Amino acid sequence: MMNCRRCGEILNANANFCWSCGANQSESSAPDTQAVPVVSFPEGSARGVNTGPKGSHGDELVLVTGLEAGTRFELAASISSAGRDEKCEILLDDISVSRIHAEFARTANGRIALRDLNSLNGTYVNGSRVESATLGSGDEVQIGKYKLVFWEASK
Repeated sequence: MMNCRRCGEILNANANFCWSCGANQSESSAPDTQAVPVVSFPEGSARGVNTGPKGSHGDELVLVTGLEAGTRFELAASISSAGRDEKCEILLDDISVSRIHAEFARTANGRIALRDLNSLNGTYVNGSRVESATLGSGDEVQIGKYKLVFWEASK
């Protein structure tokens, strides 16, 4: 057992991230430690430019961790729920995820907004805990142990 470096929460000894606040728990001063982003943007490109999946697609989330990495969830409905309940459009079956954890909703201007639904473990966008956030291409969403990358519809 160990405590989180940021919030002091009790964690498993081999935890890489805090389940409570999302803080990185690895030694950044170790000589063999190297930060590797899940998503990188080519030099000269701006955040928000669709550098994700090629080809025609709608707004989507791509699962980037676990055995089901690469699974795509299209956000075609006006509201899509995420959680471990079988009724959720985005089924994330793990105890670290609340039954109905968060929802993705299309705003009046066509963007996708994420809202945490009072989940126990919180919802994170790009490593920061959020109650709500408007997503842009390349944003990393963490729900429980799952990390997903959001990609805006290809034009």
